[in-house]
Amino acid sequence: MFAMTEMNYLQNILRAVDFMERNLNAPVSVAAIASAGAYSTFHFLRLFKILTGETPGSYLRRRRLAEAANELVRSRRRIIEIALEYQFGSQEAFSRAFRECFGLTPLAFRRRGGLHSLEAARRIDAAALIHYQEGVTMEPRMETKGPVNLVGLVYYGDNKNWEIPKLWEEFIPSMGKIPNALPGGEAYGVCFYSGNFSKTGLFYYLAALPVLSLENIPMEMVGKTLPASDYAVFTHSGALVGESKTIRDTYGYAYGTWLPRSGFENPFGFDFEFYGERFHGNQDPNSEIEVWIPIQKK
Repeated sequence: MFAMTEMNYLQNILRAVDFMERNLNAPVSVAAIASAGAYSTFHFLRLFKILTGETPGSYLRRRRLAEAANELVRSRRRIIEIALEYQFGSQEAFSRAFRECFGLTPLAFRRRGGLHSLEAARRIDAAALIHYQEGVTMEPRMETKGPVNLVGLVYYGDNKNWEIPKLWEEFIPSMGKIPNALPGGEAYGVCFYSGNFSKTGLFYYLAALPVLSLENIPMEMVGKTLPASDYAVFTHSGALVGESKTIRDTYGYAYGTWLPRSGFENPFGFDFEFYGERFHGNQDPNSEIEVWIPIQKK
């Protein structure tokens, strides 16, 4: 846990973040942001980068783009109006920056419904700062994985009340009923994001085992084949739920910080959690799982 001086760092950084959040639709300089956090510009830039993995300028730009993205989905305002409100000098500059961040033009994003925009819209808070420093691999490893057959139980919702752990409680006793399950004790938790995810926050979650084939699926379960893909793999260390460093924060970092800066995009509407031999339970601080995100070059 952070020492007192480190907690002061957090408080100062959060004051600077609050200042940026209040000025998403107003001109603001890095010097003014640093002053809000009671730091010199140089020291603030260095500290912010160490704690968050990005610069204040890139964070401010991402947050403006994310809020503009939400505005595109929830309103019918002209794109140029939204661009100017969030401090982009022209529609061309806005479209170029938007495409770099989301992999789509603003118009295509509006028509598609904004897949994954909610994660990218997340602002920095105290739990996120602690998580970024202690709980997630800042640079994922890259893997290539062939098609995967899965069989399991499905949940649909926003996991607001941690319904997914309850789904696993239901699924674990019934794992023995799955025919053709592969040996090894591995399991998958797959999130499927529909086109209205950014509007509703609702998604499908499949708690599943890998299987040799999708034959003879139990009546109460479903089968799914994940396509072959390249992946960015993030390791989540510690408990999955709790007051800080939760699995939500790992997804928030992956989609809100790493992916927009990576030059990659998720070409599919899914990602998954991989539970292997290092997973010891939701509350175990020594546990580890992996978050696999499909990627392709933008």
